[in-house]
Amino acid sequence: MKASDPDVSPWAAGVKAARDNAIPSLFILLAATALVVGYYQVPTLRAWLDIVGTVNREHPLAFAMLCTGFTAGVIPWCFRMAFPGLRPARPGLDLLHSVVWWMFMGVVVCYFYVAQGHWFGTEPSFGVVVRKVVVDQLGFTVLCGAPFNGISHLWKDFNWDTARLRAAMGPGWYRRLVLPNLLPNYLVWFPGNIIFYSMPSELQLPVANCIGCFWALMCVRIATHSGVKSEGGGLNQEYRVRSACTDIDDR
Repeated sequence: MKASDPDVSPWAAGVKAARDNAIPSLFILLAATALVVGYYQVPTLRAWLDIVGTVNREHPLAFAMLCTGFTAGVIPWCFRMAFPGLRPARPGLDLLHSVVWWMFMGVVVCYFYVAQGHWFGTEPSFGVVVRKVVVDQLGFTVLCGAPFNGISHLWKDFNWDTARLRAAMGPGWYRRLVLPNLLPNYLVWFPGNIIFYSMPSELQLPVANCIGCFWALMCVRIATHSGVKSEGGGLNQEYRVRSACTDIDDR
């Protein structure tokens, strides 16, 4: 079954993507859980992470832009460049797009996390974490993170051709572009949210970025065995649905 086949429903494509990525997701989430446990149990690790948190607290917007642009833009791009079959047709523009976009999204997410702190508090208690996860995944992801990232990367796949993007954004675009990615996205980010919302506020963004970065790298590695380049150098729809990382990595 190919995700790009017209007779495959978005939810069927999403289920397939979630199943294909279950083991990589588990590996990444276990590593992230170990990081959180280590923060609370290993004084040396806590001291190092608190330095990162201090920088974030003192320079929140600059930190959000640089950290997110690097982990979600630069590192995955470098990894793709290491595999000839996954190199973008226009590497410079691809890198520029990724870095600028993820710097912007880093600021958006930074403000969202601050807003959640005002709404629900900053203590990583059970009730606070649950409320933040629900609003993040059922509100922010569905209405902002998933569609915005999907549109951004679809535009890049179309070689930044705005006319082609407008044509693709006809009736049913959300069902075609976003829904197939929500299930594999939730597979990582529902538990991922629980993990990083259990950290102090100033460490939530860096931990979320670490999860997203390793997830993107794992997906690129998977794509070396299954992805095919489409016209214009972008990855085809089968890869986008299977990986659910370059199109939708909402944090």
